[in-house]
Amino acid sequence: MAASRPGVPPTAGPSDVPIDRGRRLSFFLFTALFAVIIVGVLALLAAGVMSGGHERQFELAITPSGGEIGQGERLDVEVRITVIREGLPFFEHDLPITLRAEGVPAGIYVTFDPAAGIPDPEFGSRMLIAHAGAAPGSYSFTVHAAGSDGRGLSLPFRLEVTGPGAGTPRAR
Repeated sequence: MAASRPGVPPTAGPSDVPIDRGRRLSFFLFTALFAVIIVGVLALLAAGVMSGGHERQFELAITPSGGEIGQGERLDVEVRITVIREGLPFFEHDLPITLRAEGVPAGIYVTFDPAAGIPDPEFGSRMLIAHAGAAPGSYSFTVHAAGSDGRGLSLPFRLEVTGPGAGTPRAR
């Protein structure tokens, strides 16, 4: 029986070479696949940053769209903003929407509770309308919703102010 020399490592035989090549090939394939995935994710991120924010839209709804108010009364109206997602949802960034009333007649006060919020996918607010000495008549003012990205929507609100003798004050 032949003994191997001490201190000399055994040499690789011909059967060990294909295993080493297979490992190297697997490593290169894994590295290539990883690089392709990284490039794909970066391309997707670039496409979303360049186009996703420009496609963001929202809807504004007021329920009811009009009302009647008398001396000492107030109205509570629902305002709802809903995001319409047209782009890639992953790249949508929610921006705050601010509500305000424009063209409110003298003697009528309008506030929003809350006055700003992030529609994800909806944001609801209460528009509180209070009579504070407005003359009887038909009025209209505009409810405006503006996003911090510069987009905005407006809807009219019709208000009928009744005279002081129309009835007893009541909250709505």
